[in-house]
Amino acid sequence: MARSLATKVAAVSALVAVLAGAASATKPASTADLFPTAVALRAKFDDADFAIDTTKIKGNPNAAGNVRVGNVGGFPVLGLPGIDSSFALVSLEADAHNLPHTHPRASETLYLLKGELDVFIVEENSAPPVRVIENTLRPGGVAVFPTGLIHGQRCVAKEGCEFVAVLGSADPGAVSVAARLCDGPVEAVAASFGVPERLAEKLCGKLPGNPAPSQPSGGRHH
Repeated sequence: MARSLATKVAAVSALVAVLAGAASATKPASTADLFPTAVALRAKFDDADFAIDTTKIKGNPNAAGNVRVGNVGGFPVLGLPGIDSSFALVSLEADAHNLPHTHPRASETLYLLKGELDVFIVEENSAPPVRVIENTLRPGGVAVFPTGLIHGQRCVAKEGCEFVAVLGSADPGAVSVAARLCDGPVEAVAASFGVPERLAEKLCGKLPGNPAPSQPSGGRHH
């Protein structure tokens, strides 16, 4: 009986030792490792990480233009304290749109390099009429877009447009308004537009890629 008890005690002691060893193996060397200083974090990056070669960012070009982005997903240095930002390099052909979208976690500052650009912001829900802020930029012009609000751009220059946008978060997110609405239940999409479900499905099935060309006005101008 005593031998059996001693065996059990030894087994429990061995298990405790194994668990303690595992815990110590996963424990940080010091509590300072849990909250590194900005200097310590920057030390983890090579000098070359602080300079980004944007020519290597291909984007997803189409006939209407291209949107090339740099964020913490592709460039971790952008997530460092004191940087925490991202950027987009956008080219649009004449009369092309950077389609309506939002950035749920960042404001945006746009600087126009080339062309002439119509920009807009749709204000959040409020007593009607909801405000739509519209401006036209020329080279050297700057537009600002608040966090989370729907906005977009259209190139109104025959020679095309180019602009850079800097966003106030390394992980700003992007929500394409029409595309993400169409990802919802068809009955909700149909109700949103006040059309039959079959028409909602047809409309959603014809959504263009981004950037997108302008569509014929049908004789009406808004």
